[in-house]
Amino acid sequence: MAYHLALYLHILGAFGLIAAITVEAIGLRGLRSATRSDDALMWLGISRGIVMRLAPASLGLILVTGLYMMAITWGPRGWILVALASLVLLAVVGAFATGMRMARVGAALGHARGPLSEGLRSSLRDPVLLTSLWVRSAIVLGIALLMTLKPPGLASLVTIVLAVAIGLLVSQLTARRSRQQYANELG
Repeated sequence: MAYHLALYLHILGAFGLIAAITVEAIGLRGLRSATRSDDALMWLGISRGIVMRLAPASLGLILVTGLYMMAITWGPRGWILVALASLVLLAVVGAFATGMRMARVGAALGHARGPLSEGLRSSLRDPVLLTSLWVRSAIVLGIALLMTLKPPGLASLVTIVLAVAIGLLVSQLTARRSRQQYANELG
């Protein structure tokens, strides 16, 4: 019974993490299209307010329940260790590639009034923000694949490396499309 409860909470944590990434994606889209400081502040408040609470809570729930299930049932299997390392990677990418940039953007937006300056609009369109989002999304999908297939360690590692590569590729394609749209808007 305890294992099934831990599994249920583990899955709820995964749902929470996916929800946090989804809210972040919606907020980032709103931020990237904002032209006025009040619009940007609204999107930032919505997305960061939810993401900064939901993502750490979800990651904590996933880690605690996952470690519990590993300790009582699975042991340190390759797919589990790779998934654990991938969650750490996900948190590091989120903190350094997104969190630090969004903190700077938030501080700059706090002082902005009226139309956004070109420099601030450029910060909101920072391609690293999209890259971080796509890479973390791909890592989550890669971890879900590991949880489903439970492959050996090397295959698990290859799965996550491929997931990161796909996330990077998609982010580059998305950034290219965004640059073209932005150039068209400028005339």
